[in-house]
Amino acid sequence: MKVAEKDIVVHGMLEDEYGRCREVIEALLARAENYPKGALNIRRKQGKGKEYVCHYLVRRDGKKVINRHISEKELPELQKLIEEREKCRKEIRAYKKRMAYLEKLLSRGISALTSLQNVNTLKP
Repeated sequence: MKVAEKDIVVHGMLEDEYGRCREVIEALLARAENYPKGALNIRRKQGKGKEYVCHYLVRRDGKKVINRHISEKELPELQKLIEEREKCRKEIRAYKKRMAYLEKLLSRGISALTSLQNVNTLKP
């Protein structure tokens, strides 16, 4: 829509939405930092004719892989926290896609606005 691309008001609204998306992403990143890092891993060990199930939180620290044992008491709460972290990541990805789309619109709009302003200066 050529008219909307040249409209200064629409361009301002797109810039506001872009700024709002940036703020939301920063807030989500800060919230995601509070959740535990890593993934849950289950190890099954056999000994004395029984099978034991051990839960570990696996994460990377530089080149090292760190396994932290998780007790049965901590497991439900940790699973809930990891699910919430994944929800934050999913929202961040959605907002980044929206920002990429807005950047495309704004870059087209800027070129259209500058050409419109150049035409307006030519009028007597």
